[in-house]
Amino acid sequence: MKNFLEKEIKLCLSAVNYLFLAFVAMIIIPNYPCYVPFYYLCLSIFFIFNNAELNKDIQYSMVLPITKKDMVKSRCILVCVYEIAGALFTIPFAILIKKLVPQGNQAGIDSNVAFYGLVLILLTIFNFIFFTSFYKKAEKSGRPFFKASVVFWVCYLIIEFPIWTKNIFNIEFIQLLDKINASSQIKQLPILFAGILVFFGGWILTYKKSASLFEKVDL
Repeated sequence: MKNFLEKEIKLCLSAVNYLFLAFVAMIIIPNYPCYVPFYYLCLSIFFIFNNAELNKDIQYSMVLPITKKDMVKSRCILVCVYEIAGALFTIPFAILIKKLVPQGNQAGIDSNVAFYGLVLILLTIFNFIFFTSFYKKAEKSGRPFFKASVVFWVCYLIIEFPIWTKNIFNIEFIQLLDKINASSQIKQLPILFAGILVFFGGWILTYKKSASLFEKVDL
């Protein structure tokens, strides 16, 4: 598996992926929707699959002494590590923006503890839709990406709408989600832990479902 992961990195990652990884630093932009930089991670995942298509990755992998499940597993691990790296990369910028703009984000949720839990859930949904759609036929990645993107933005609207209207309905839990003081962020920890569980549990489900679908594809 180690050697196969090295193959994934060499054939599927390009300079564009590292550039898009840097784009998540946009979380430091004042009054900018915090979820948007993470969409660049999703777009970068599309480029990973696109690079693989251009390099005939599936055809090359099929002549190696590995199974289809191994092919899916290595891609899942690569993308999972890539997303974790992207999320961790944003943390220093999320801390810095709180010092630079103490009044908080006026365009949506602040980059607090609850936000990271919610964004992990959002990425999990995107991953599941994209991977399972792609490995159902293992052809072009454009349509699966479009489908996953639509779901991403619909989910974005669903989880951001309560924040946008928090001052209208004045629901205590919604108010808590958008606070950035230390005591409130401690209370947000269960949301972060839930997001972590969903993220890793979602990857297991995504891998198993994608591998099952890929097994049925006639290459």
